[in-house]
Amino acid sequence: MKFRSKVIVKITGVMIVIVAAAMVPSLLVSLWYREAAMAKAFAGAILPMGLAGLLLIAATGPMTDSLNMREGVLIVAQCWAIASVLGALPYMLSGATPNFIDALFESASGFSTTGATLFEDLSLIPKGLMFWRSMTHWLGGMGILIFAISILPALGIGALSLAKAEAPGPTLDKAATRISDNAKILYAIYLSLSALEFVLLMAAGMGPYDSAIHTFAGMGTGGLSSYGQGVAGAGSLANFTIAVFCLLSSVNFIAYSALAGRKWREFVGDTEIKAFACVILGASALIGLALWLYGTYATPGESLWQAFLQVSAFASTSGYSTADYRLWPHVCQWLLFMLMLCGGCSSSTAGGIKLIRVLIMFKLIYRNFYKRLHPSAVVSVKLGGRVVSAENASNITVFILMYFLVIFAGSLALSIDGKDILTTSSAVTAALSNSSLGFGKIGYLASFDVFSAPARLLLAFLMIAGRLELFTVFILFTPAYWRTDRQ
Repeated sequence: MKFRSKVIVKITGVMIVIVAAAMVPSLLVSLWYREAAMAKAFAGAILPMGLAGLLLIAATGPMTDSLNMREGVLIVAQCWAIASVLGALPYMLSGATPNFIDALFESASGFSTTGATLFEDLSLIPKGLMFWRSMTHWLGGMGILIFAISILPALGIGALSLAKAEAPGPTLDKAATRISDNAKILYAIYLSLSALEFVLLMAAGMGPYDSAIHTFAGMGTGGLSSYGQGVAGAGSLANFTIAVFCLLSSVNFIAYSALAGRKWREFVGDTEIKAFACVILGASALIGLALWLYGTYATPGESLWQAFLQVSAFASTSGYSTADYRLWPHVCQWLLFMLMLCGGCSSSTAGGIKLIRVLIMFKLIYRNFYKRLHPSAVVSVKLGGRVVSAENASNITVFILMYFLVIFAGSLALSIDGKDILTTSSAVTAALSNSSLGFGKIGYLASFDVFSAPARLLLAFLMIAGRLELFTVFILFTPAYWRTDRQ
């Protein structure tokens, strides 16, 4: 089947208009703080982008088409690439970054909710640009195209394939029958939680601007802070609020829709949510105990407090770290690293492999052991009382294998840059897991400017690939995908 260019062009136009519209609040912030150069940069980006997007939408006319999976994959990968390029314009036009590669790195890091940066101190960049950075986290957290999906039916375009391509997690089937309705529900929940966090941060002593920055970045698990010393400068109450909402953002948003429908038992009984709660509590207790026993902190209370904040930062992949964990005992560092790899729940704003895949992987390992002892036994893999199909089990196994393969290949490619193995491997893992936290020369309050321009391009690519959960990006490099003579 050939690609239908009109459908692709129309959706691309919608995405461009969304990105242009998302820049308007940042323009207003620049005007409020009298940042003339920054306001000029936003205006110079918004006007041509908005016009180009509207022209693309108008030129394609009305449609009644639905997308197939091949077109959905192409559109999602293309739109995320274009959004990253367009999102880089304010960085370039304002002179905040010296070249396009650095601007693209910042933009890709924002939309992918990775949070990695090349700036030594983000608090020194213009406030309008800081606001734009936080907005890209918020948009990228739930997904630019998930937002677009809610309005595509009005343009005559069905978008189920688009949703599956952008959010290919194993729990998508729990979504509403009409994917556009589900997208609206998800964004309503997202907006509600964002509003609640903003109010609570204001109550914790933050000003409106700082509250907005930390709300947008926290809900998107991007980890941006407007303070020079990071989120540690926000105060204990604000730190706790941010940590809690980062964890809430790491929970399956489709499960929240059940909660909104007063299906309390379904939410509380969700296997992945219960496992995530156990992981957070268990990791906080273990790391807190280790910090106290090793004498890193004087009291058990302080040890547990710092452990919880760092566990939230790593497990949610938000990167809101409040202490230099690279100085902690190695056992604590290993636990934090594994939390980052695992990530949050499926259909959340968090990155990583996703907890549901890890749970099923362990069940598959156990079944293999059991089958070796009882070769004739018929054993199915179940999660939450539901049988995991052979196809889903295969997809999850392939995904996890591919995840580590990309880490190994990416680390090998990045090693050409000449950095030590700890810095190199943790940078690749952090980029792929959409976290800004690494080890070695990167990590707590450390920028990624130690890498060369080609290395930054590679890391930006890995950020987008990780956000789209690998398959949507890497399938484009297979010859079979481009064979349009097959369905």
